[in-house]
Amino acid sequence: MKKIKLYLLILIIPLLIIGCEAEEEPRAATLIDKDSNSINLNEINSYDIEVDLDNENKSYRGKQITTYINKTDTTLGELYFHLYPNAFKSYEDAPILFSKENYSASDYIGGHIDIDTISVNNIELNHSIKGEDDTILHIKLKEPLLKGQEIKVYMEYEVKLPTTKDRFGYGDRTMNLGNWYPIACVYDEDGWNLDPYYKIGDPFYSDIANYKVSISVPKNMIVASSGNIVSEEIKDKKKTYEIEGELIRDFAWVASEDFAMAQKEVDGTLVKLYYLDENPSMMKKSLEIGENSLKVFNKLFGQYPYGGYSIVMTEFPTGMEYPGIVFISEDYFREELSSRLEQVIVHETAHQWWYGLVGNDQIKEAWLDESLASYSESIYYKEIYGEEIGKQYFDQNIKIGYDISKSYLKGEGNIVNKPLDEFKDWNDYSILIYSKGAMFIDAIKEEFGEEKLYKILSTYFKEYKYYNANTEDFIEACEDVTKTDFTDFVNEWLY
Repeated sequence: MKKIKLYLLILIIPLLIIGCEAEEEPRAATLIDKDSNSINLNEINSYDIEVDLDNENKSYRGKQITTYINKTDTTLGELYFHLYPNAFKSYEDAPILFSKENYSASDYIGGHIDIDTISVNNIELNHSIKGEDDTILHIKLKEPLLKGQEIKVYMEYEVKLPTTKDRFGYGDRTMNLGNWYPIACVYDEDGWNLDPYYKIGDPFYSDIANYKVSISVPKNMIVASSGNIVSEEIKDKKKTYEIEGELIRDFAWVASEDFAMAQKEVDGTLVKLYYLDENPSMMKKSLEIGENSLKVFNKLFGQYPYGGYSIVMTEFPTGMEYPGIVFISEDYFREELSSRLEQVIVHETAHQWWYGLVGNDQIKEAWLDESLASYSESIYYKEIYGEEIGKQYFDQNIKIGYDISKSYLKGEGNIVNKPLDEFKDWNDYSILIYSKGAMFIDAIKEEFGEEKLYKILSTYFKEYKYYNANTEDFIEACEDVTKTDFTDFVNEWLY
């Protein structure tokens, strides 16, 4: 996600405007790159979700079948899922981004998820809600799940959206559905990852999975989502979207009665812009940024494999990435903020590679995807506008922040690679993750040259596409490409 940095305050339109009739809309492919990086699509978790949105009451009901495959080296007697909506129960504890100054405790309506039933083979399972913010669902299995075995867990739940213009919540014109359904916790070498919904950073960690999602909304609403919208059907007062996503690590959507949509094909991907206000120059600008970002990152990192990518103008404070979809603040879609708009779209698009495709534990190693996405901004500006503009962008948006702050970053306060609960606040996080982490990437370029850096990034992407990587994996890619021990680099910049 692109946060607000301390040091930064900052012809004919070649579009096809699409109407509401389903048969008029060209469909994106689900996958345009069939290289699954040795992953068998039939041997990963899958989510089959039916959700019915009640716009009047700002709530929805969900029915979900999660096919969970035991990919661990041990027998499992229990499963865990994140229940992120519960983090928004109270005003005091809600993980509202950056500041609560636009909200008041008296007006706040909390969000939550109520689990109605959980069963396997029509046999109800015992479950409990755990965690300091009630965001962990613990399910006790009737029978042990052996290594390699799969289980289909059926759930029904009801969710209330909070009054937050945030990742999850609603405003005057949009409903943001990020982190909105029960998602399986990751089981890795450390066991189950049961972290809370921290108020700093992007506190999420998930595995690649397949999705089939059916979303029913009032017929006058339009949905933008992760994955590929396969069909739309209007029946009585409801419109139902059938959506599929393959090899994605999360699923998000936005709904609005005010959306219009424009789109453009880029390198085989259908880039869609969902906008709230008619502004031809900003529509053109936004799609051009999306197009240029995809082309640059396709060329230098590796092919974006999905047939669809949605840029969504929504009520949100800055920008937020999810697989195949990014939330972009409606405030930036103005001529006077066009440079900020470009910066945020580029950053969130870079996250499609660094987080979406190459995943990582964003709680324990926030720098890994975030610093790469920040430095990717500089790569974009250099590739699109030339060497001088690229250097100017880096100096003004990354280097100056580091130079200003490094004098008072001492001891443990200067460590980049640490978990979210060790950062003091958003300011501390921004300086280290967006500035110092990106300076580390630039130091690699300065030492070994741009060509070697690009080779490192493409090698890292190729090796870990669709998997979760860690800092050691990235450093190994650096050492393999440069034939150099990176111990001193790591100690200087990350610890």
